[in-house]
Amino acid sequence: MNRNEVLKSRKRGFTLVEMLIVLGIIGVIAAVTIPLVISKANDTKFVSALQKASNTFSNVVNTSQVDVKMESWEFNFPTEQLVKTYIAPYLNIAKDCGMETGGGCFANTYTFKDGTEDVDYDNSSDYYKLTTGDGIAMAIKGIQGCTGQNPSVCIEYVVDVNGPEPPNKWGKDVHAFQTLANLNAVVPYGTFKSYDESTKQWLFEENETASTNCLEGDGKYCTLKIINDGWEIKY
Repeated sequence: MNRNEVLKSRKRGFTLVEMLIVLGIIGVIAAVTIPLVISKANDTKFVSALQKASNTFSNVVNTSQVDVKMESWEFNFPTEQLVKTYIAPYLNIAKDCGMETGGGCFANTYTFKDGTEDVDYDNSSDYYKLTTGDGIAMAIKGIQGCTGQNPSVCIEYVVDVNGPEPPNKWGKDVHAFQTLANLNAVVPYGTFKSYDESTKQWLFEENETASTNCLEGDGKYCTLKIINDGWEIKY
């Protein structure tokens, strides 16, 4: 090869076809990785908000104990009276939708992992709805018949950590908590599986059961799975 041929060889760049192939490969990689990065970022944001909601419940219980200890709460109050007496005074409420329908504290549609739709909380008159100052929506329902002699769920809490904004999916931005008879706390749904009358203690649910239930579509167990997994969404 003479000197001119060598120089020509060195100056030769990518052909148009080669450039298109490279751009195509970059496009495929971007199409795969960018949604994953965005999903991971959203999951981190949702978990952080879930931690804030959990801390809010702890603060409500701890602060309210000064006035009326939870063991003395009248759980058979109608939902509105229950919330206004024992819970609302200790929350930083930005919007109070109460028991009315269509108040806008919640979205109209919520879905489980399999795509089935849940209750329309915004238009349900069974729940007391509100939004806190940090944008967390809560739907609270008292369960009539809850007593220490018949240990059961006393209060249900549905929490949308980013209010009516999407994705409005169980196990992502929507979570469930409970208050149980003879247990002075607000705990993630499914934390306990049964009540032992002989010991007067609630028995913890197995981690594997909560994980399986979450992965198989019952998103109400996903809050517990997230906590068991070290505050990470691993599904």
